[in-house]
Amino acid sequence: MSLRVFHIVFIIAAFGLSLFVALWGFREYAATRSSGALTLAALFALFGALLVWYGMVAVKKLREL
Repeated sequence: MSLRVFHIVFIIAAFGLSLFVALWGFREYAATRSSGALTLAALFALFGALLVWYGMVAVKKLREL
């Protein structure tokens, strides 16, 4: 497996994990109305969005190599 493929797979795995944690946080917030759970969910949703952006930039950059 090349470094390029590993990088893309790692970004996808990190996005999946951040999406899972964000959904878990939103579900926890719905059940307990905890501000910590809402903060966790919002942060990981933001991280997921940033990972999508980073993934698109990385794919474009790695395509040139």
